[in-house]
Amino acid sequence: MATRSLPDLLRSTLQSHLAEADLQDDQELRNIMDKLNKLSSKVAETKARALAQRSAKNK
Repeated sequence: MATRSLPDLLRSTLQSHLAEADLQDDQELRNIMDKLNKLSSKVAETKARALAQRSAKNK
């Protein structure tokens, strides 16, 4: 089972609050979501690199 990264969890939580009308869909929220998307991509890339290095080291 894959675990979700912190940026993914934060984005999911913000989307939930938006759906429940706790937050407004404004420019500030869109900026935060964009930054979380970029951070999530960086986390995924770093995780993939670490797994590849670990795999290469174990061979």
